[in-house]
Amino acid sequence: MHSQYQISSGQPLSSKANRHCLTYIPADAVVPPPYIQSLLTHSGVRRAYRLVKRSEPFTAEFPALPEGAIEIAGRTDVGLVREHNEDSFLYGDLSAGEKFSENNAGIFRVDAVPALLMVADGVGGAASGEIASSLATEVVFKSLKELSDRGALKGAVVIADSLQQAVLSANRAIHIHSRENRVHHGMGTTATIALVVGGMVYFAQVGDSRAYIVRSNVARQMTKDQSLVQRMVDAGKLTLEQAERSEHRNIILQALGPEPTITPEFTRDRLMHDDVIILCSDGLSNQVSAGEIAAVVNEKVDLLAICDALIDRAIDTGAPDNVTVVAGRYLIPMT
Repeated sequence: MHSQYQISSGQPLSSKANRHCLTYIPADAVVPPPYIQSLLTHSGVRRAYRLVKRSEPFTAEFPALPEGAIEIAGRTDVGLVREHNEDSFLYGDLSAGEKFSENNAGIFRVDAVPALLMVADGVGGAASGEIASSLATEVVFKSLKELSDRGALKGAVVIADSLQQAVLSANRAIHIHSRENRVHHGMGTTATIALVVGGMVYFAQVGDSRAYIVRSNVARQMTKDQSLVQRMVDAGKLTLEQAERSEHRNIILQALGPEPTITPEFTRDRLMHDDVIILCSDGLSNQVSAGEIAAVVNEKVDLLAICDALIDRAIDTGAPDNVTVVAGRYLIPMT
């Protein structure tokens, strides 16, 4: 959860804002703050921004892959500072339509059919962020379920297009809700989605929640934060270590809802037996390193235990934000 939501217009941040509060700056902001303006005028930053926004073309198919199963679990915690939990998560079976969320989570197994995993971190304060994140997960699931029923989740290009349609549908739904309900004006949410189908995992990204694949004792980050500090890292203006300590690390460049159009990013990977997919809000990734995530996954087999242990590590650091984790283990039947 990010309890302070602000579209920057060149004015100083509210006195209530602090380093843990997310600030959203539209990509086409007319009057960004002076320090943002100076960054945006730097040619290297502009080039990096185009790279960050560039979507993978999905032009080549992988060889036929064996269908596997995926076991999934999820957990969320309000953390030690926030009063409300504005994170949401969802995972489920797109063929059967069965789904689980923060309200009824347990270990769930999907056998050889499309499966969805998703984490959304709401912004807007009070109930607005919670509504935005919950709406995002529900709309994405419904959209992909309808596309799956029509046989649309076949072939890399079609799958990528289907995933984009689902993300854009969620953005429209949140944007319309925000416009029609003034009390929720400006609400939004991050979204990190993993779609498992045909022995592959396809990721969609808006904002700064994250996805990792843990394989052979290493956690690989599969998504790129749509954030100011990530743009500066791409431009060579910050190291990764400096970005982790930056006072601007909670400034994101995109979210579902605040604007009528967005540009999600996509990546994909072939899944191997015993791969573990980790999706998380920045309440975890800001507090727990990729190495620590890999260590927890390698220490524990039970997926709920993995989620609980990761949340506990974030809480041990002070957990200034809501913390959400969804973990999925991919299994290929032995022949």
